[in-house]
Amino acid sequence: MPFPDREYTEILIDHLIRKTRQTNKPEDLLLMLSGASLNWIADFVLDESVAWEKREINVADLYLTGTNPEWNKIIIDRAQRSPEKLKRLMAEDSAVKTMLSNLVFDEVPILVRVDDGKLKVLDGMHRVVAAIRDNRKTVSAYIGTPSGNSKPLCEAHVIYDLLRAYQRSIHKDRQGLIAALRFLKNNYVNVESLLRDRFNAEWIPDEGVQKVIREVLDK
Repeated sequence: MPFPDREYTEILIDHLIRKTRQTNKPEDLLLMLSGASLNWIADFVLDESVAWEKREINVADLYLTGTNPEWNKIIIDRAQRSPEKLKRLMAEDSAVKTMLSNLVFDEVPILVRVDDGKLKVLDGMHRVVAAIRDNRKTVSAYIGTPSGNSKPLCEAHVIYDLLRAYQRSIHKDRQGLIAALRFLKNNYVNVESLLRDRFNAEWIPDEGVQKVIREVLDK
């Protein structure tokens, strides 16, 4: 059954937010919030292999990305990710125009990632759609271009969730945990250091878990 005291739950949330801001670096908070929002922002902003530049960019050159299922039916399915096609839809379809009428454009730069020659919107789709609606030719953007092998960071709680699930499970899938941790270690640059420094025996005094971690680190 749910925790019975909703007001107390709100107190806990406020406490955890304050504690998180006090004990974490901005980069850690960005990783955390990006994960909570289910987006790729931190993957690119914190990746040291990505080179960034700030400049004005033509709205027509942008490759539109997803937002929510309702909007995606318009932006992806009907407009095919094209600013020009979306602009025509707004002019020709009153329902589309009404759906997007409350958006407010502001001058905060959007984030763009270069992928396969396309300028994909990483963050700021609301601003981009508002710019299209308002017939703006350009928007300010930070443009991230990958150079070399990507070096994304993994949020610590992802590892913690796997270890906690293993510790709490009735039927412990040891090999599954090892495979999952190895996958993370091979794809995120900070996982090895997290396993050594953040999830060592001082923090997790469980010999079964520590044997798993040692096995993951050995290969």
